[in-house]
Amino acid sequence: MKDNKTKNTICIDFDGVLHDYSNGFQGKDVFGEMIPNANDGTQVLHEKGWKIIIYTTRPKTPALEKWLKDHNIAYDYINENPEQPEDSKGGKLIADIYLDNRGMTF
Repeated sequence: MKDNKTKNTICIDFDGVLHDYSNGFQGKDVFGEMIPNANDGTQVLHEKGWKIIIYTTRPKTPALEKWLKDHNIAYDYINENPEQPEDSKGGKLIADIYLDNRGMTF
């Protein structure tokens, strides 16, 4: 159970979740159209106090940041969780929820 000071954290994949990825990878700074209402979804999460991490295999580039800003995607970080313990950095980011178009549960 988290205390009142700790935000819940969600990692949201970029390709196929925030933008259309039906044409596959076309280049690190080539993006499809925004998935309908992706901006609204991230805004609601942010307003409800969630820490949002865009977690993608793409590098964090100025073009990616511009795309997110131009489409009003709310987020706190890209590919990092600064609150992660030092000895666990470089691996999977700590989050309460992962939202991914290719995810599976067991």
